[in-house]
Amino acid sequence: MDPLQQGTPPTPGGRRGPLSRSSLSHVRGILGELIESNAVVTVMSVVTIYALYGDDVRILAFDKSADTAFLVLSVVAFTLFLMEIILLCLCKQGYFIKPSWEDLLFTIGRLKTRRSTLSWLNEARKAMQTGTFYFWLDLVSAASLAVELPWAGQNTEAALESIDSSVTGKASVAGARAANKLKIIRMVRLVRLVKLYKYFSAKQQRAKSSGARASSATLSDMNPPESHVGAEMSDRTTKKVILGILAMLLVIPLLQAEDVVYLNEFSMNALFASRIQLADSRAVDAGASEQQWAFAETLFINATTAVSVIYTGFHDGLPAKAAIPVDRTNVVALRVEETDVLTVTDPGIDASMTALFDVSARLREEALLGTLLTSFVIVLLGLGMISFNRDVKKLVIVPIGFLRQERMLLLVREISLNPLSLDLGSLQIDDERNDGFETTLLLRTISKIAGLMRVGFGEAGAGIIGRNLSMVEGSDATMNLLGNGRKIDAIFGFCDVRQFTDTTECLQEEVMLFVNRIAHILHSIVVQCDGAANKNIGDAFLLTWKLKSGQPTASSEGGNYTADKALYAFVKTMIEMTKHEDFLCNFSPRALSALFERMPGYKCRIGCGLHFGSAIEGAIGSAKKIDATFVSHHVNRSETLESSTKEYGVSILMSQPFYELLSSEASMFKFVLGQLKIAAAKAGSRKVGSLKDGMPIYTYDVDLTANYSESHSKESTPKKRLRHHRKTAFSLVEHCDGNTAPRNRKTMLVRKDPVGQSDGLGDLPTIEVSLNFPQVWNTDKDVVRARARFSDEMRKEWEHGMSQYDAGDLNAADSHFRKVLALSDDKDVPSKLMLERCTDARAH
Repeated sequence: MDPLQQGTPPTPGGRRGPLSRSSLSHVRGILGELIESNAVVTVMSVVTIYALYGDDVRILAFDKSADTAFLVLSVVAFTLFLMEIILLCLCKQGYFIKPSWEDLLFTIGRLKTRRSTLSWLNEARKAMQTGTFYFWLDLVSAASLAVELPWAGQNTEAALESIDSSVTGKASVAGARAANKLKIIRMVRLVRLVKLYKYFSAKQQRAKSSGARASSATLSDMNPPESHVGAEMSDRTTKKVILGILAMLLVIPLLQAEDVVYLNEFSMNALFASRIQLADSRAVDAGASEQQWAFAETLFINATTAVSVIYTGFHDGLPAKAAIPVDRTNVVALRVEETDVLTVTDPGIDASMTALFDVSARLREEALLGTLLTSFVIVLLGLGMISFNRDVKKLVIVPIGFLRQERMLLLVREISLNPLSLDLGSLQIDDERNDGFETTLLLRTISKIAGLMRVGFGEAGAGIIGRNLSMVEGSDATMNLLGNGRKIDAIFGFCDVRQFTDTTECLQEEVMLFVNRIAHILHSIVVQCDGAANKNIGDAFLLTWKLKSGQPTASSEGGNYTADKALYAFVKTMIEMTKHEDFLCNFSPRALSALFERMPGYKCRIGCGLHFGSAIEGAIGSAKKIDATFVSHHVNRSETLESSTKEYGVSILMSQPFYELLSSEASMFKFVLGQLKIAAAKAGSRKVGSLKDGMPIYTYDVDLTANYSESHSKESTPKKRLRHHRKTAFSLVEHCDGNTAPRNRKTMLVRKDPVGQSDGLGDLPTIEVSLNFPQVWNTDKDVVRARARFSDEMRKEWEHGMSQYDAGDLNAADSHFRKVLALSDDKDVPSKLMLERCTDARAH
């Protein structure tokens, strides 16, 4: 059993270790279901309603004796809110996000290579993001409830009052301002309305989901499920409405003018009462009364903004008009609305006091606040409209518009112009925030369909894809898969897997893994060498390299070295198959046992044939099924060459037309094997099948028994792994059904792809080849090692032997071939074949 499934084993002392991941996930699942249960949702809804109305109801309907009970309820509500936040952080995925310091360091490292400062700052913000919108919303709303608690509320009010007192120096005004700010803080609790909305919406959603299972299809059609775009739009709208309301609640009270201060009126009443008392006391002590009046009047003028004071109806000998300081603003310079006229009278006497006050400072403050308030409303509305319109355009209008008019057409047009292009990234949506949106999925589906067509049709079908996608209007809009082909010049390579019939009988269903692993190595190398895969025929593969029209030669090919690339691709494939023997033969214990019992010492080998010629490229089949391929006897010649590799005992055979395209660096290591008898002999041949009238064929030196461990990590052989399977994976054999046993990925001994790609074949090896032609024939260590067994002396003896054989001197040819065979330790199969031919020729 897997250790992860067993949990953490007991410690030596008998105690169990920490909870396993499965146990923690189970606990989190239980807590998550508890939070979303109807009982908890109902309780939290009631607590939320209390948080909204509790304090106001306490003051409105209860006396002081009920404060203790409300205090207990507030503490309980505050505790429940904190517990809810903690549980949501632990159980709900995506509720609380921790900052990623690794991403932040990576973003800082990309500062010099950034595309733009704005994008870099956005990446840095994402890396440093802590929490989520709803986490901070719940935290702020819980903190606003804490203000209502006595020990928190009194401290907060005292702090606000002390701050305002230090600034204004007026305790009464400071107290009013502190109370106003405390009221603003308490208004933040209105964000709990969002929580209440989420409670009811979640409950309604659960009710709909449970009812949908029991309802008919008609009801489901009437209430379709919410799409990803709709959910994203709803979430963004909710967030922005919340932010807008909070901004209004916090900012608008701060931008409103304070209540009118009645200091001027109170001061006038006090001064008027002093004047009346002064009239009565002047009869006793006129001098002292006059000094007292002068002090009181000066105190009034300095404490207020009076610019004119007039007394009427007094007969006490004092001035009827107060002396105003010269630095006060002249009444004439003030606007009517910048003055405030107050008159004080006494019903007992026929006297009055009239004063004119300068209120321009208060008006300017009101004008400034009004300007700021108007600007704030304009900015808030403007940002709201822009933000809502931006979301609608980004999520709905622009994707659909691009999908219908531009983006989809551009994508289809790009595919039609270059069906084999692997780079369609300019028309993709790479923003992770758009993942799951229907419009994004549709665009990606089109790209996937293009990828499937690219893989299915191949290079030979590129014209079919482009032609049918470009005809979208008029009478030609119908699909036209069949038609005339076109003539091309190409190099055709044919590969066949050795002993495939026996391998199929041993591997059974796993033979598909075997063939596809060979194809992974072969195709990846061929594509890197500018070739293309055309056909996969069970145990065989047809590869092509297109050339320009005409009959090219090695010197007129423009330096592309296409023939060198084709030969190098096959040589490199054989070498990589030898190096990755474990990857190719990574099968179940049953399949490995059957394979090595049938063929002890089995090695995966292929034979290859290379030929150059012209062919007709097009589609073959009907409207029901087509295959994009090449039709020509030259294609068949490559297959004939491959089949002849078994007779000559070599891995590669090349025709004369292909050999003429090779560079001198590649051709200097060839062997001339002789004349291949083919059905289509040269024109003018008088004897069909004559050795001299056939097509010359060549091979390349490839020793697949060489040691490649220096350039490849040492891995266990299939036989060693088979013994390992028999010891450690016997349970798999016992439980298999006799066909294909499951593969244990932990025992796979193959090179891991850095990208981590896997298509069910195991960890795919990453193979990179050098394209430094023609120097690669001398710089690639594997290629040099592959031909190291064939020395220059062996090549010289072979050339002499072939020359004598063509000249008819069979005894001399026999002597040279025997020397080659001796130098190869009796392992050179072509030498044995030529010796047999010399013997047969002498016998006849």
